[in-house]
Amino acid sequence: MGEANVSPFSDCGLRWCLEQLDKEEFQTFKELLMESTSGLVPGSFPWVEVPGADAQHLAFLLHEHCQALVVWSMAMDIFLEMNLPVLSQKAKEEMESQGDNEGDYKRHVMTRFSTVSDVHHSFQTFAADCPQMQMLSSAFAPDQQGFRPLTVVLHGRPGVGKSALARRILLHWARGELYPGVFSYVFFLNARDIPWRRRSSFTELISREWPDSEVPVVNIMSQPERLLFVVDGFDDLDVASEDADLNVCDNWTEKRPVSDLMCSLLKKNLLPECSLIVTVRDEGLEKLRWMLLSPRYLFIEGITMEKRIQVFLKQVKNEDQQTQVLHEVLDNHVLIDRCQVSVTWWLLCWALELQTVSGKGLPPTCQILTGLYVTIVVHQLTPQDGPGHCLSADERVVLKGLCRMAVQGVWARKFVFHSDDLGVHGLTEPELSVLFHKHILLRDSQGERCFTFLHPSLQEFYAALYYVLEGLDAAWEPHALRIENSKSLKELRQISFNAHVLQMKRFLFGFMNKEVVRALEDLLGCAVAPGLRRVLLQWVSLLGQQAATTSPLDLLDAFYCLFETQDEEFVQLALSGFREVRLMVNRPMDLNVSSFCLQHCGRLREIQMDIEEIFPEDESTEAWPVVPQGLQTKSLVTEWWENLCSVLSSHPSLQQLDLAGSILSEWAMRTLCVKLRQPACKIQKLIFKGAQLTLGLHHLWKTLVVSHHLKHLSLANVHLQEEDVGVVQEALRHPHCLLESLRLDHCGLRDSCCPLIAQILLASRHLRSLSLAGNKVKDQGVASLCEALKVPQCALRRLILGNCGLTEDACQHLSEVLTSSKSLTHLDLSTNPLGKGGVTLLCRGLKSFTCAVQRLMTGGRPEGSRGRGVGRVTFPCRLRVPCRLRCCQLDVIGCGFLSLGLVGNRHLTHLSLSMNPLGDDGVDLLCEVLLEPACHLQDLELVRCGLSDACCRKLSLVIVTNTHLQSLDLAANALGDSGVAALCSGLRLKTAPLQRLG
Repeated sequence: MGEANVSPFSDCGLRWCLEQLDKEEFQTFKELLMESTSGLVPGSFPWVEVPGADAQHLAFLLHEHCQALVVWSMAMDIFLEMNLPVLSQKAKEEMESQGDNEGDYKRHVMTRFSTVSDVHHSFQTFAADCPQMQMLSSAFAPDQQGFRPLTVVLHGRPGVGKSALARRILLHWARGELYPGVFSYVFFLNARDIPWRRRSSFTELISREWPDSEVPVVNIMSQPERLLFVVDGFDDLDVASEDADLNVCDNWTEKRPVSDLMCSLLKKNLLPECSLIVTVRDEGLEKLRWMLLSPRYLFIEGITMEKRIQVFLKQVKNEDQQTQVLHEVLDNHVLIDRCQVSVTWWLLCWALELQTVSGKGLPPTCQILTGLYVTIVVHQLTPQDGPGHCLSADERVVLKGLCRMAVQGVWARKFVFHSDDLGVHGLTEPELSVLFHKHILLRDSQGERCFTFLHPSLQEFYAALYYVLEGLDAAWEPHALRIENSKSLKELRQISFNAHVLQMKRFLFGFMNKEVVRALEDLLGCAVAPGLRRVLLQWVSLLGQQAATTSPLDLLDAFYCLFETQDEEFVQLALSGFREVRLMVNRPMDLNVSSFCLQHCGRLREIQMDIEEIFPEDESTEAWPVVPQGLQTKSLVTEWWENLCSVLSSHPSLQQLDLAGSILSEWAMRTLCVKLRQPACKIQKLIFKGAQLTLGLHHLWKTLVVSHHLKHLSLANVHLQEEDVGVVQEALRHPHCLLESLRLDHCGLRDSCCPLIAQILLASRHLRSLSLAGNKVKDQGVASLCEALKVPQCALRRLILGNCGLTEDACQHLSEVLTSSKSLTHLDLSTNPLGKGGVTLLCRGLKSFTCAVQRLMTGGRPEGSRGRGVGRVTFPCRLRVPCRLRCCQLDVIGCGFLSLGLVGNRHLTHLSLSMNPLGDDGVDLLCEVLLEPACHLQDLELVRCGLSDACCRKLSLVIVTNTHLQSLDLAANALGDSGVAALCSGLRLKTAPLQRLG
């Protein structure tokens, strides 16, 4: 056997050793392997393949299923037993080399991730001391179906401790406490410290994490299934969704833009066998989700309430002060909620420590998040030569340079800075030392020349402070506030995709708080420029002017910005132009923020809120054993929902409340309905379309009786039982019930409910509109309804029975109603297979002189079009139910019946025959009637009716002679140039101008 250099562990290196054996030696090696080492390899190892394997395949099996140290140890022992000292020595050298590599790296990881500054130590402990570590130990374990994920996503609120947890993962792995024997190497890829704009290979990228310059790359990459990459801060990755598939990379030695490498790693194009842990804010989940392959999601909840209060008590040594501080903290629901986030909790404890030393409680600035940061920052920056001293001019210059560096970093997603950044921002080494001493900046454990802010949120705070400082030096002009790699305030208003920019914007609004302004002015020694206030007011006002195009999430972000001011006068000015509001409520805190802002929308008329599943099943009180007796309180979500309901019910101008799609528990529905019954409630229209509120419906029925203003109620797509209809009937027949419009579309009702509904029609003195569309009313149900409609006392004007399974039999009853009813003016029978016989029966009713129906529609509208009136006689819609249309198309014969109906009806003003195969002959019949002076038709729709230019001369004559016709829609017909020319000639001659021609 000759000498050769064996590469670090790979199937090639082991194969070389095995190929040095002759046939008999190789067979002996396999026998000894199976006899003596079966307990050292995983249970899934395919032993059945070993007897027939050649050297290449055996090396492959060991490489794929075993750790490097185990393989070389087994090989060394077997070669020694076979009296092959040269190969045994080779295996020993490789084992020692492998062990040295892994051991050195683990020692490096323990040193790096266990070394933090004193001031940062308590924060890291807060953030990582949580039950999530136990949850992570089984993160890659197979589920009940046997699926084992290769990607685990840790998501949660900003600052909840995801990054600290990610660092603890490496520390626990290096100590052998997490994933022992599963991963040979774990690498930490910090998104905030990756050089995005450089080209690099993936091996060069992970080499930055290695303790020395000699990186055993082949050794590391030889078993990718034993690699774990912890990607911290996906929100800060410069990964674009567009054309991402065009830039994938599957070669870890190829130099590519770092963004391409990270995208390829996440999408499993690069090292598909490796495992990943990715941290991301909740807001960034959607952007991340499209990139991942079958991930497992773990929610990082943060710090429990009991743990928070325990720490608060420890911070306050004086027992007499403990009760006072607890009252202040627990009464400040916003602060106690945000203390679930580790960094806020830590800052509040720091503020408590500063204040209790002097015997004082929490300062007023700590009532909002910006104020809490201001309290800490003022303490850091205030000169030590005495309280009340402000910064000198030179110190303000240094502070502005620090803030400029912060804002540039926020816009560029840069959170790790180097010494060459100092000169760019006018900072010198002595000044930097002062910042380190004040714990504003921290030296990174990787090197003396690398530093970060104490926490990314503090960088966001200093970034917002830059705009305040810039306004002190010049006349306020947002277009002029621009620095290299930064943005102006005008551009800041339009940015919503960068989570760090969003938080910076909220801090900027927080600077409008009067207590915060006073603290800043004391620190700076001068007044804060009022121009900032005007610019921020304009930002929010623009959203009110663009309400139709403003997304609910953008509006909610604006509400959070306003909430941070806690300045009622400022908020009232900002929201004075809002008439309608659309909001998405995904978290309990959204309720509190919405309450604060909505009560200051003085001219608000309509609110649309989509409330996600944030309510517990029952109303409860939070009991915390560590809280002294007498300080127990309602849960935050309970109190915030009560406050929001109070705001909605007492708003002086609010007329419409739309909670479509919301998920409301029984107690949440009870709370809302109790508030809606208040005499001060001015809401007239209540919409619950598609909402989940079945358990709380009984509270709503009582509200119908008590409320003095509620006139419109929509329960479309809410599943109702027959007993619910009975309760509705009891409520609507009550003399105090003023409801005028009731929508019960797609509520799962059957024909057995119709006798109860008929009683509603007879008993209610105010109900004018009823929709039962999408329910299985059928012909039997219509018969019950029609008996009530024919009674003179029935006041119903509009009845919608679209898609109710009606046939020709129902039309006989409806025709009698058309003849006898004096109140019914709008009837919708769309998407029902009525048949030609049914159409004939309806037309007989329309021909009656006593028929009061004003709108008639046969067929449907093109998809996306909107009706211009309420109530229609509607026949089958080909667009929605093609099979039924084929059975009852309205053709020339049908037009003849309709013409007869038009001749005898003076009330019909709107007629739609869209999407029926009328042809030119059918339209000619209609035109004969339209030329009659007694025809009062105002609106005619003939969309997609198979018309050609042949009918346009007759239509042109109608346009000229009919003095009532105001709208004619001929879209999607093959009229041609000659047909259009004929119509235009009629328009030129018409004395009463046609208002609409489509």
